[in-house]
Amino acid sequence: LKLSLAFHSLIAAKMAVVLCETVFRQRLNAALVEVKNILEVSKHPKFAENVHHEYRDKYQLSQCLTHVASASQLNCLAAIGLKQDQIAQLRAWSDTNAVSLQFHFEETCSFDRYEEKTVESQERVTEVETRSTLFGNSSTTMASKVLTKVKEHFWKFHFKYEVVAVKGVGPEQILIRSRSGVEEVKTTTKQTPYPEVRAPETFKVDISWLFRNLNERAVPSFQIDRDDVACRTPRRNKDMEAALQHFESFRTWTQRVAEYMLKLLRVCPTHDSVDQALASSDKIFVPVLPLFEEGQPASNATPSSSAAAAPDLLSGASQDIVARVQNLGDGEGVMLSTADVNSLLEHEWRCFTKKFEEVTEALRSRTTGTITFAEVALIATLRHAGDVSWHYAQSVDYIEGMLRSQLIAAIGKEVTPADFAEYMCFHNRKLFAEAYQPLPFCFAVRRSESHGPEGTLSIERMASDSNSSSAGPIATLVASGTSSPMQFPLGASVNVSFGGDRFLHAWLCHKFSNTIAAPFSLVSRARQFSSMIVLVGRIVSSSIFEPKHAAIVQNKDELKMPLELSTIPTPKEFKDAISSLSPEQQGFAKAFRSMQLEGTLFGILVIQIKPQLEKVLNLPKDSLTKEIKLTQDLMQLFITHQIPSDLLSFDDTDAGLGAELPEATARERLEAVKGHVKAMNEMIDMSRREQLEQRKKEAEYERPLEKEDQPVYRSRGGGGGRMMMKANYAAMESRAEPVMFCAAAPMADLCFSDAPPQPSPAPPAPPAPPAPPAPPQPSDPSANRQQEAPADVDAAPSSGGRDYTKVPHEMDRRFEKLDTDGALRPTIINPSGPWKKVSQQSLLSGSSTSHLEADEQKREKDAAFDLLDALTKSGALPLDHASLHIVVAATHCFDRTVTETVVRDNANPIDKVERSTLIMASTIHEQPVPALIQEAHRRRIETSLPMLMD
Repeated sequence: LKLSLAFHSLIAAKMAVVLCETVFRQRLNAALVEVKNILEVSKHPKFAENVHHEYRDKYQLSQCLTHVASASQLNCLAAIGLKQDQIAQLRAWSDTNAVSLQFHFEETCSFDRYEEKTVESQERVTEVETRSTLFGNSSTTMASKVLTKVKEHFWKFHFKYEVVAVKGVGPEQILIRSRSGVEEVKTTTKQTPYPEVRAPETFKVDISWLFRNLNERAVPSFQIDRDDVACRTPRRNKDMEAALQHFESFRTWTQRVAEYMLKLLRVCPTHDSVDQALASSDKIFVPVLPLFEEGQPASNATPSSSAAAAPDLLSGASQDIVARVQNLGDGEGVMLSTADVNSLLEHEWRCFTKKFEEVTEALRSRTTGTITFAEVALIATLRHAGDVSWHYAQSVDYIEGMLRSQLIAAIGKEVTPADFAEYMCFHNRKLFAEAYQPLPFCFAVRRSESHGPEGTLSIERMASDSNSSSAGPIATLVASGTSSPMQFPLGASVNVSFGGDRFLHAWLCHKFSNTIAAPFSLVSRARQFSSMIVLVGRIVSSSIFEPKHAAIVQNKDELKMPLELSTIPTPKEFKDAISSLSPEQQGFAKAFRSMQLEGTLFGILVIQIKPQLEKVLNLPKDSLTKEIKLTQDLMQLFITHQIPSDLLSFDDTDAGLGAELPEATARERLEAVKGHVKAMNEMIDMSRREQLEQRKKEAEYERPLEKEDQPVYRSRGGGGGRMMMKANYAAMESRAEPVMFCAAAPMADLCFSDAPPQPSPAPPAPPAPPAPPAPPQPSDPSANRQQEAPADVDAAPSSGGRDYTKVPHEMDRRFEKLDTDGALRPTIINPSGPWKKVSQQSLLSGSSTSHLEADEQKREKDAAFDLLDALTKSGALPLDHASLHIVVAATHCFDRTVTETVVRDNANPIDKVERSTLIMASTIHEQPVPALIQEAHRRRIETSLPMLMD
């Protein structure tokens, strides 16, 4: 649900952006036609995207747009009533204090009088009068009017508003515009149409930025500091962010004031008779346009920066423009000349004049009340000021959009996270030396190079609906080798020692914003007639692996365990978070941080079954390679029936004499084991038949006379005349239960869950197996393992190998030191969700798919542990043919998408991820970075990432 809501929110936001871009494009097309009429015929203004230019021209265009928008805003304030000397005063205030523009208004409504008048109704009453006369009946029709007396109440609506500029919090202020008036309101009820007294309200906006970016001649002097380290692009820098914030807040202020003024107009009873287009700003030209000039611009004609007299169009005073621009870098690049830009500003002023003349003509007869020239012209001016601010924001975003479009055009597509991951694999192959290159996490499980693989183990990125080509094994940095034996607990007091290969993997993920990460799975695949055990868990110490999940994978099984990746705070975030805590609180946080870091060690242990079967049965190597049926029978006995391995293994000593037998050949050993397996299967079959027979007798005893019409049979003994029903043997066979053994009794004696009322004669005993009886085995599968570990396994193995629990701490320390962006987050990997298992019931049957929930997962683990208990004799035998894969993961998190990271942050994500990869590689391989990379890249790395080369 959360993903769905996030997706729909993202779609809605994109649609809103597309709508704004469409409206802006329509306005640009209309404005460009008007610009060509304003400028000389020799000028060729075009949209910036259609003119060949350089990167620095985009910075100049951003500055030019800011100059024009500032000048236009000053002209709007002048149209409201701001004087030239007041502009200078506000500029002086802004040097030391904040300057705000405030709109105050007050309203009262009081009863004036009431009048009664007669109102004629639209209805007519017709009366017909009939009279009898000498000549007959005559009728007269009379029509009458309905008159109603109506009492009308008259109210006096008083209002007052003013626009002032305030220094700081006051009391110094400059009055720019004010007006008060009275409007008569008529109602038919005595209830006041408006509140008797409305509390005075004030709308404020900070305009300090505008006056701080004016020079002493009141000309805009905005500049972008490209030397600032925080300067990313022509759009993403501190100077432009401050300008955008100013214009956005000013636009919000104009909208609030204009909305109030529109409500004030509606107070007038005859407001419907006034043309609403009078208060529109559609006919006022907006000079803020992202235009370049194709060809060499003309030289600058320097106009005066301000008029001698300050205009006040709302009162019909001078009509000279107040603000112009200067020094736009004429003669450089493709920018419009200063004279051309000032021509656009002058045309805007002429549109103001024409608009106000139109309003004056339309409202000549209205000099009092809420609808006068002052109110309508003020609304039009405020709306135009809002349009200027909106055009400025859209024009600046247009520049950023050009960068985005050019980048996509250069590549041919918008790069997705999957595309970026694919490129990083390509990049790392060229960056790292051959011995240290990242490898796909896909390993064949085999005994040796001369043996065929039993199966494969891999961590794979699952295919998404939109991009199936992204599926496949992940790439990891791998440090392999052998280490001292390790252990894992098989039960509460049983530890199993294992050797084999060790693989330490470093997995770097990339996470971009507004993208749903592809799912990952641990995939185990077995070949036909092959088998292995997969254990998944944590590395809890230098010598102990703690399995959390386990499963047996055999005979073309495919088991997929979904993996959940969760990140913890970066070292910098953690350090900043605890900096103001007490020492005790810091100690508590650090302790949990240490546990979280060690939790990032994700372990996968793969155990080959056949070599361990040969070891526990005292068989030579490769004895079971081609013994397919014997191997399947052995696993069935160990897993399903939990037969102790001592009853099936080859015994090279004489049980009676206790002396060693002569050296047996491989064939003799194998035949002896086959004999034990055959005898055990025969005994199980016999026990099953006896159990079926017992079930039949129980049924006969429970229902002896259920149907009298059925044929009956007398027992051959003739005693008691007991009747017996005809039973369905197949039905009895289907009710048979697994056989359980009491090992303390002779092997032929069976222990049943219940006894019949009359015991039957005991069957002849089968031949005893050659192995001695095993100690008593409990019926609980979890309790059938040895309760005491052997003395030689109790002792911890020597710690001559690498302590893997120190790797996350070392990596965290290097992240803090070398990851200057603070983007690398240690990542914890956990199996999650239902497992997906594809299995084949028999050799010739088709495959079937099942999903294993928590209960099925536990049964898989119990079966695997039961088999391990038999293969290791409850921990007495070590596991030699095992391989341990340890994965330590980190996620490089970006705040934006791939394209937006390049466009908005002006950052190359390849360099960022390359640095993170080198940090992890040097930690995993315990080698300096120069030893890991190819010689061709050394100089580049020394220049771009000198801290890694130390």
